[in-house]
Amino acid sequence: MRIEEWVVREHVGGAPDTDRIYEKTVRDVEVSLAPDEMLLRTLYVSVDPYLQGIALDTPIGRHMGADSIMEVVEAGPRAAHRVGDLVQGFGGWRSHVVSTGAAELWQTGTFPMVFPAYRRLDPQWYDDALPLATALSAMGGPGMTAWGTLTNYMTVNPGDTCVVSGASGAVGTLVGQLAALAGARVVGTTSSPQKADYLTGIGFDAVVVYRHGDSADHVREALWRVAPDGVDRYFDNLGGTVTDVVFPMLNVGSQVAVCWQWSTQVGDEGTGPRLLPYLMFPRATVRGIFSLEWFTEQNWQDLHTDLGGRVRRGEIVCDHTLHHGFDAIPAAYQSLFDGRAANRGKVLVRL
Repeated sequence: MRIEEWVVREHVGGAPDTDRIYEKTVRDVEVSLAPDEMLLRTLYVSVDPYLQGIALDTPIGRHMGADSIMEVVEAGPRAAHRVGDLVQGFGGWRSHVVSTGAAELWQTGTFPMVFPAYRRLDPQWYDDALPLATALSAMGGPGMTAWGTLTNYMTVNPGDTCVVSGASGAVGTLVGQLAALAGARVVGTTSSPQKADYLTGIGFDAVVVYRHGDSADHVREALWRVAPDGVDRYFDNLGGTVTDVVFPMLNVGSQVAVCWQWSTQVGDEGTGPRLLPYLMFPRATVRGIFSLEWFTEQNWQDLHTDLGGRVRRGEIVCDHTLHHGFDAIPAAYQSLFDGRAANRGKVLVRL
């Protein structure tokens, strides 16, 4: 059978240049499954900013990893899933996958982790209100990151000022809406006026437009204008200049969730103020967020009931920017960095 893959052909730091980094390959292979293996057809592929770190750690010539939704086409007698099952897992930028679906250790340097075993998706969980694609957004990793943070760590109270940096992506939009529902005043940062309008339309109280390279003075003035009483809760997707400005604004008892650091890991912004004194005086708490720790069957069910119920009731907006076709994957990924005004919520490719 014919299997298409996007493989890494060059390691390029900074903002991704997909034309240099990726190459499409096509292989005609005879599929002969081991008793515990499956042949899966990819239906949806996720593109996410953190994949730049994965690409830098991927051996040259190996397929690009990514979260995906797949359908089991063939299965050995001892396979974990059966023909027709829908599963979510780290299948990558591949049209078809031959795998046992077992957990996989990824330990090549920058991002040591274990990619979880493929998770069977219950078709009854998905409909027009919560389409299958949400298994990669609100009902998937982004949803577990946002909901898990506010369930397991960050306590948002009525009247709190909650700042979300990089707020227009799949995680930031959910965090902001959940914080607003908890009674907080929610301030976001985003990269364009169009996205700022989008965020205020889904319930953010104020939005600061910030582009990588803007001065700290510009960001400081803008944030103090919309958060004159300081910051009680900070959900950080950006790091860099925005975080340098937010830390001196932290109030007593504040909480910081560090989800990602775009400015450092993509923008090469490696220097900034010494920030620990700004944690000491307000007795602030900082926690790194790595949502795989919450990937349990009970949490998936609770996520579907709680966050999924809010989406069904129209309390939370879960938008997708959908690209089509296997060949569109690199361009969809590049749009996270170049086409910032166009994307809304989770960016996916439907094969």
